[in-house]
Amino acid sequence: IKDYSGDGGNFINKSGIYECVIKHAIVDTSANGSKSINLWIDYNGQEQMLFQAMRLTNTDGKENLGAKLFTKFCIVAGADNGMEVEDPVSVMLPVGKAKEEKECMVLEQFNDTPVFFRLQMEYSLYNGKIQEKKIVRNFFRFTDKATAAEIVNNSEEKGSQYEKELELADRVTYKDDLTDEDISNWIKSGRKGSNEKTTTPAAGFGGKRTFGKKP
Repeated sequence: IKDYSGDGGNFINKSGIYECVIKHAIVDTSANGSKSINLWIDYNGQEQMLFQAMRLTNTDGKENLGAKLFTKFCIVAGADNGMEVEDPVSVMLPVGKAKEEKECMVLEQFNDTPVFFRLQMEYSLYNGKIQEKKIVRNFFRFTDKATAAEIVNNSEEKGSQYEKELELADRVTYKDDLTDEDISNWIKSGRKGSNEKTTTPAAGFGGKRTFGKKP
């Protein structure tokens, strides 16, 4: 499956496993009330945002599958089983257009955390326009590439899952009968028809969460 890189530089825009530093984990609330974790990362010196890297709740307040991924992230980032997530604090960050500072609710215990993560690009159609999503599939500990499960179970084969996922790392998801040629042409045209997603800062983190078990 072919990967595409239309923007150049160190902006992440194709499927793969990446080594980065999590500068900030930001709790974000959408206009319809769902909560997500945005990740402000540094990849090879290029700071950038991964929006909705982990969706915690749906619009009805019920837990989303992304909450499980968040638990994995917490463990990989160094949290112990049963440890509570600290409440987010308000921080002004240059995350707007032209690096305009905006208020963000930051989980400070994860500031400047190095990790590996696997990202999969996904393309679909909405109202006839191509939509691009960056789907985070898994996290791996920086020191030994261990997954959350390998850490919790004290596996003697830490990093084995990383090697398995490395073989899948270049896969891309195409929905709605889109093809690699469609996406290649779309990127060459400057991603015309792509709608930029905007969200608003969360007022709070909601209920307490613990690492390694359901909140």
